Amino acid sequence: MENSAVKFPSEKTKRIVMFCDLRNSTDILMDFEQGIYCDIENSGVKTFTYAEFIMDVHETSYKELYLGHENTYAEIYGDGMMGIFPEDNAKYILENVYRLTKRMRVYNDSSSMGVFKPRIDIGFGITVGAVSFVYYPLDKRHHPVGRCVHEAARIEGLSRLYDARVLISDRFFKFAEGYICTDQRFSYRFIDRIILKGFREPITLFELLIDNDPRFEIKKNSMKEYSEAYSRYCRREWEAAKELFQKIYQEYGLGIGSVMAKRCDILSNSPSNPGWNGIWNMKDK
Repeated sequence: MENSAVKFPSEKTKRIVMFCDLRNSTDILMDFEQGIYCDIENSGVKTFTYAEFIMDVHETSYKELYLGHENTYAEIYGDGMMGIFPEDNAKYILENVYRLTKRMRVYNDSSSMGVFKPRIDIGFGITVGAVSFVYYPLDKRHHPVGRCVHEAARIEGLSRLYDARVLISDRFFKFAEGYICTDQRFSYRFIDRIILKGFREPITLFELLIDNDPRFEIKKNSMKEYSEAYSRYCRREWEAAKELFQKIYQEYGLGIGSVMAKRCDILSNSPSNPGWNGIWNMKDK
């Protein structure tokens, strides 16, 4: 969504880039097409349509991000959204992420969820980098160009793999650390050091933890054990690391434990790599 009053710089400037996307969107669309959310006999509930659901996604989760700030550039992708913000907007973004995740939880806690309507499950990827805006005569709009745009999309794509809601790069973490560490509503957990698909340099990933997440305390409580498991993983102590990762999955119910335990199996069966430094090269987006 482009605001005609905004002047888009053609030179590169540092920006915060966020990707948000609805998870399980294909399955949800197929459920609607198969009539899963049609009238249930004697329910008294009006048929809920896919178009109405998408509007709920935007009203519940995206609206403030692309309408709440005059300097925001936003691009809507059906059930997803990309937002680009000035570099001084870290606090603004945290506040909006807090509000929209809270509204999403209220929406999902409704008694009709899962019966008359699907739940909303959204993943986020946030990073910081240089962005320029190129004017396209074809659609008479400016479009963002920059490596960080691809980076944010890749990060969001990994959020579900790591069982994270809001996955952020170390660059955004450095911007927002002061707010995250001084506001009791927020916390964070280290996730991994990886090379994103199509990239050449490693990136450190964190999850932004928010207290309206039912697993806020669980994730915080798991951090000490995860840190120990990850340290052993970096030292190539595959069996010990795997055992700790499995414990995180079994006792805390966190999917990241299963992901990392499987990775230990892969690495333990691979040829010895004396230069191993703990950085995983992602093969998928």
